[in-house]
Amino acid sequence: MIIITGRMAIADSNRDAFFAISKRQVELSRLEEGCLNYWLYEDAMAPGQFFFYEEWKDRVAVDFHFKQDYCLDFVKILRGLTTGEAEMHIRTIAEKLPKSGS
Repeated sequence: MIIITGRMAIADSNRDAFFAISKRQVELSRLEEGCLNYWLYEDAMAPGQFFFYEEWKDRVAVDFHFKQDYCLDFVKILRGLTTGEAEMHIRTIAEKLPKSGS
């Protein structure tokens, strides 16, 4: 499984535009066969700080996702809405833990 996290700051003046493109991004991503979970949260302790959390079946699913027109549009538009640099991390997670003593 692949986990992708993203974090960004959005100014109040850009909230409506951010929610519009983010809603589209989440809804369309969830329809992809390789998408296991896809969520967007706002930090309750730091309004305007947003966090994406995604789970993908495998690297093939992630590569397919990043090639979709709606995903490319999202990244392009997002760059104009964030304050500062957005962060993204991609991690591969082991499906099963090794047996102890192995």
